[in-house]
Amino acid sequence: MANTSGWFEPATDKARQEAEDCGRLVEIVRNEEGLTRAQLASAADVPEEDVTLFESGRVSPVEPMLTTLLRAMGRTA
Repeated sequence: MANTSGWFEPATDKARQEAEDCGRLVEIVRNEEGLTRAQLASAADVPEEDVTLFESGRVSPVEPMLTTLLRAMGRTA
């Protein structure tokens, strides 16, 4: 999958665990809120593909994206 918005960089081995943890957090909150990835992407005004990349832990998370996704779900970082 291509990075469509420039919010990420590929996860390195050092960053893999952090990426997976942040992705898991977003997925857990999204599921608690009863949202699909498409609904979260729409609410956060980001491509659905970026939500998928973020949740999968395949990219290093950056704080602005984590904050954007959590705020779209009514949460704070």
